[in-house]
Amino acid sequence: MNSHAIPVATPSVQIRASAPNFRRLLSRRSTRELDDEERADLTEAQVKATRPVISGVLFCGALLLALTGFFEMTGVAPSSGYPWWLVQLAAATSAGCAFAVMRLTDWRLRLTLALTATLLIGVFMSMPLPGETGQLALRAGLFQLLPLALMALMVRPMSITAMAVLVLVLAYLRIAVYGVPGAGSALYWLYIFTTVGFGVVLAGYRTDFAVSVWRMRRRLMQQAYTDGLTGLANRSGWNDRAANAYEAVEDRPTAIVFFDIDNFKRINDQHGHEGGDAVLQRLGGILKARLAEGDYAARIGGEEFAVLMTGENAASAQSFAERVRAEFSKGYGDIRTTVCAGISYRQPGDSLRAQMRRADEALYEAKDAGRDRLVVRG
Repeated sequence: MNSHAIPVATPSVQIRASAPNFRRLLSRRSTRELDDEERADLTEAQVKATRPVISGVLFCGALLLALTGFFEMTGVAPSSGYPWWLVQLAAATSAGCAFAVMRLTDWRLRLTLALTATLLIGVFMSMPLPGETGQLALRAGLFQLLPLALMALMVRPMSITAMAVLVLVLAYLRIAVYGVPGAGSALYWLYIFTTVGFGVVLAGYRTDFAVSVWRMRRRLMQQAYTDGLTGLANRSGWNDRAANAYEAVEDRPTAIVFFDIDNFKRINDQHGHEGGDAVLQRLGGILKARLAEGDYAARIGGEEFAVLMTGENAASAQSFAERVRAEFSKGYGDIRTTVCAGISYRQPGDSLRAQMRRADEALYEAKDAGRDRLVVRG
């Protein structure tokens, strides 16, 4: 009798399977259609924009704590019971945390420092020593402005959750130390949860706005860097992205291949611009279909195309160019034409501009030699 094993999901598999659903549950509707790469790019853009503001809010909180300490020391405000120098030390430490938040790249360290600064400001501003409870409600109200602003600016759900938990813990400690406020615990907790709720709502609306700006920026960059006819990068896209890719592989073989369609003006004259566009689209389609992962192609002007090939792909640049030429020469409908190619290989100390110049020289050498040719330059 044959037995058939019934697959059973292990706990680790179940956790991995439920993680995306959990993230989807916590995510905003505006971000649910984004893939992981797009979500990471959006997060990076938001963090870059909000990090200096978060640092500034924390610094303002530290300044507010320093001012209340100064008011206590001069007798302008009731004492919190803490020595004046200890309050100023807490303010200085919070300001240092604010400065570090601006400088650090690890978001976990930034979150830890933001929580530390908020905790210090919360304790020394809104939790005076027992017996020194003058203006406790006003002190607590001043402090609550800080986490409200921080939650509205934070990007990651974990950061918002951690800040909300800190607010709730401090609120509980105030009741544990000072007892239930005169207005009653119901109004007190309504006030606390309203602060947290407003922070979460504002963070959500800020995220929605950030998504709309990010999408608009992506569309504009796509339009600015993409050739509308072929779908390849245009000259601007080549200058930006190819330059970055070239610098990133400075220790690996690199080849640049230039293509130029032969007698393109005659094609436009005989078949009109529609025929010329069809020929350009055909060459662009062949390049996209044959492009290996990690390589980059662009239409850099008129009927001229460029391909950047790196690593192991660079060694096959000549055979790649010949395959493209052979396929393109089969024509499109009743339009028959050919293409020239020029190849240059990276030399020690080369720059992208220098290597492109040699590839361009090789291309024009091929055209001067009678067209429908491939010329290689070192």
